[in-house]
Amino acid sequence: MPEQSILVAAAVSIAIFIAAFYLLPGLLPDRSGARKKKILDRIHTESEAAAGRSLEDAQTSTLRDNMEPIYQLLRRIPGVENTYSLLVKAGLQHGFGKYLLGVLVLTGALMFVFNLFFEAGTGSIIVDIPLAIMLSRKYLHRRIEKRNDMFIDRFPDAVDMIVRSVRSGHPLNAALRMIAENTEPPISTEFRQVVDEIAYGRSQTEALIRLSNRIDQPDVSFFVVILGVQQETGGNLAEVLSNLSNILRKRKQMRLKIRALTSEGRMTAYILGSLPPLLVAVLHLVSPGYLIPLFHTLPGKFILGIAISMVLLAVWIVGKMIKIDI
Repeated sequence: MPEQSILVAAAVSIAIFIAAFYLLPGLLPDRSGARKKKILDRIHTESEAAAGRSLEDAQTSTLRDNMEPIYQLLRRIPGVENTYSLLVKAGLQHGFGKYLLGVLVLTGALMFVFNLFFEAGTGSIIVDIPLAIMLSRKYLHRRIEKRNDMFIDRFPDAVDMIVRSVRSGHPLNAALRMIAENTEPPISTEFRQVVDEIAYGRSQTEALIRLSNRIDQPDVSFFVVILGVQQETGGNLAEVLSNLSNILRKRKQMRLKIRALTSEGRMTAYILGSLPPLLVAVLHLVSPGYLIPLFHTLPGKFILGIAISMVLLAVWIVGKMIKIDI
């Protein structure tokens, strides 16, 4: 009987994991919004239509380069391609298998914690697997945000390199190659991919559109639009990019000013989030038996769940209050 119970628990775990991985990504909000599509509609109409391809085709083709075997096996499952898109934006396009392994390990760790503190048994699987997937996707979104911030901080210098190179008489492709060879990641990584795609036959416009898909930021979209329009209509590219560089630096100064003004709010969120677990740890050290009813009785578990939910809600609200888009 115990062996059968273990087999049933394992089968249920696998089924719930597959179901959660299948359904949950579609329920979570997609942060790549209509703003970027609206900005790139102009290039889509003039360039992609002429090439016989849609902007949507150019976006989804990003997900089909250098695919791992495990992704090729699972890519037809709804939600998997969305997850792989997040991995591409996080610079982890070759880490789909590691991501799945990390979700499984995190699920096991959550099961251990729930069984240790709440004696939940195999019933905690229903909560563990969706929670593990949500936490892993939260990690991906956080990694994407940090990577995009690093890219945007160094992007004005890269635009200045293009301006100096164009004024010196070099073609645009040579300027892009110079950025790929003389800058630090993630600037060098992304522009190296652009240069490689152009070298292997993609048009410059399409390669830049794919760059804006991976770095989903307005600054990059402005850059792509300027190069796309200049390629169609002509004009003084160095002068236009020089003006864009000045705008990007002013936007960077504004972001830094906003970050300084919202530092108090961030500290409030950190304190709100860290005080409850610290208090629980101190009470457990001072009086180990004091919190036993909170973890081992049904009313205690109910109250603990409400408390955790309220703390997370407070941190989320503070985070939304201090997040300002420019």
